[in-house]
Amino acid sequence: MIINYRLDKIFIQKKNKPKGPIEAKNNLKITSIAEETISSLTKEKALGMQFAFVVNYEPNVGSLEITGNVTYMNDQKTIKEILENWTKNKKIKQEIAAPVFNYILSKCNVKALRLEEDLELPFHVPIPRIRTKSELLDSKKPAS
Repeated sequence: MIINYRLDKIFIQKKNKPKGPIEAKNNLKITSIAEETISSLTKEKALGMQFAFVVNYEPNVGSLEITGNVTYMNDQKTIKEILENWTKNKKIKQEIAAPVFNYILSKCNVKALRLEEDLELPFHVPIPRIRTKSELLDSKKPAS
C-alpha cells in the first residue's frame, strides 16, 4: 500500500516547434529503494521508492521529466524481501511493481498533460475523442 507520494523535480522543455509527425516516447523506472521508518504512524519499516518519469518528444521537439518518491508499506517480511531483491538485482516482483507503477503513472500522466498543454507540446497519451457515425463509417471503408 502506498502511503505517501512526493515530487522532487519537474522539468519540461520545448526545444523546437513541432513540425510533421511527433512521437512521444515515455518511460517510468524505479531508480532506488531504501528502508524508511514512519515514526508518526508506526515503528515498522516502509520503503521509499525513488522514481523517474520521462517523456521525450521526437524528433528533438522537447522533453519532460518528473522525479519523486512513493512510500510503500506492507508486512515486514514482504518489505525485507523487496529490499533484498532490489539490492541483489535491481528488480521488483511484478505483483508489487504493477500497483506501484500504476499509482505513479496515474499521478504523473495528469501532471504531464497539464504541462504539455501549457507548452503546446503534443499529448504523450491519446485523448479520447467523440466521433460521428459518418466518421466511423468513413474509417471502415477500404482505401482506394
